[in-house]
Amino acid sequence: MAAIAMVLTVFNGCTKEELKTSPDEVVAKTDKADVYLENGYLAFKNMNAVDSVINLLSKMSRNEKDLWEQKIGLTSARYEFDKLFDEYEKITSKEEFLKFKAKYAIQLKFNEMDDTDCSIDYPFISTFFVPVLNKKGIFKVGLSLFQFTKENEIIVLDGDMKKLENPSAYSNDKNVIVTLNLKSGGRNEMDQLIDNFGGWKTRGDRRLLNELRISHFISWNQPVIGGTTFVTKAYQIYLRQRCQKDAFIGGWKDYSTTYSVKNFLYKIGSGKTENLFDDISPEVNPKYDWPIYGYHIDLTYGGGVDFNYLERPLTSMQADVSCRGFDGIPYQISYVKHYSFP
Repeated sequence: MAAIAMVLTVFNGCTKEELKTSPDEVVAKTDKADVYLENGYLAFKNMNAVDSVINLLSKMSRNEKDLWEQKIGLTSARYEFDKLFDEYEKITSKEEFLKFKAKYAIQLKFNEMDDTDCSIDYPFISTFFVPVLNKKGIFKVGLSLFQFTKENEIIVLDGDMKKLENPSAYSNDKNVIVTLNLKSGGRNEMDQLIDNFGGWKTRGDRRLLNELRISHFISWNQPVIGGTTFVTKAYQIYLRQRCQKDAFIGGWKDYSTTYSVKNFLYKIGSGKTENLFDDISPEVNPKYDWPIYGYHIDLTYGGGVDFNYLERPLTSMQADVSCRGFDGIPYQISYVKHYSFP
């Protein structure tokens, strides 16, 4: 195995021009070679194209996302979830929540570890890629098909849909990778928590959770040529914010709100300290992800696939964080790993 290229992608937020881009303009600019609809899911040329679309969608309102999806013919996981969240927002008691939970036990994920947490979530093991998933949790990058379920992530490197539909029948196929999120925190988990900054911070009837997280993945970008496979391994580092309100006795509940970051600094690897941005998110539910840094490395493989992930780059970050409804001035979170800020 020999590295043939290394590509570093640093997220500095969207440019002013991107912030002004309308859904119609996005569709007009979409190059079929980069992203298109295939068999009901989005197909991307490479992970850079995924990064671009996720960044763009993160700046859109719900209505703008709906229009964008209608234009390209996509029924997304986000669209299906928003309809259920509309119903969830009308809940006014713990009893109503328990009935809702029983009704949508399959379609949604609930916190089974805390009886006071009446939150809901997408039914996927990881939700960073939700903006580009269809309602079955599928998207495609290069040749590779990805699917997220409640229990695992399935990657079919050669893009064979039959293998995705029945991965257990291909347990000896090196092109089929099934990963689980284990409580051990091993580096081969596809989505990991780096730090939660002390957990929930409560003010009045609201509480805010901030998590520095990392997702990683592998995909084939090109067909096998002369026995050589071109593979991309990558990390995405991001800050996740989630706010809840004390909606009724014995129940913290998600709600639609906007999130904010100020004085956001980060340093990754040997790079310089970067001032990411001061920004406020669109109104979203149930949480918001701020992409910080993407790390892509392209490799050649002559044989079987090695699914050991890249070593996580050294990371430091700090920001002042808040959300609408969380009264008072923003408070600072900080994570330092071998680096400090001046």
